[in-house]
Amino acid sequence: MNLHATARKTILLALCAAAFASSAFAGKNAIEGQVLDRNGEPVVRAVVTLKPGNVQLVTDAQGKFLIDYARDSSGARVRMPTKVDVELEVFKPGFHTHDLQFFYKRGAIEVEQITLKEDTIEVEDDAQNLDPGLFSDRSQSSGATYEGQ
Repeated sequence: MNLHATARKTILLALCAAAFASSAFAGKNAIEGQVLDRNGEPVVRAVVTLKPGNVQLVTDAQGKFLIDYARDSSGARVRMPTKVDVELEVFKPGFHTHDLQFFYKRGAIEVEQITLKEDTIEVEDDAQNLDPGLFSDRSQSSGATYEGQ
């Protein structure tokens, strides 16, 4: 083996070790969880917001999320805050917003399963009878006529 091949192999091994160490470190201080609907199906692309921490991300195809960093006032990534009350706000159009508050010390924490409830629309029946046959004066029209044009 020549000197260049040995050097490349050493550099490759060092890069692999650094990548492994950084991925192991990434989960050291983290908040993770899963967002489901009331039927137990994953809610994909739900927006999860960490307060304080100024982090917003979306859930993956399994409804899972992992927050392992925070952002400072300028938007730069910083370490997760420790020994602090935090709030996770989960939102997706068509669902009610879900808030989860807890005390975060440090380390990896998996929050309880978050179940979003669908928004419901309540429709009330109008007591007024809108049958057009009941109205004798039809001279006023809200539509346009195009006869003779």
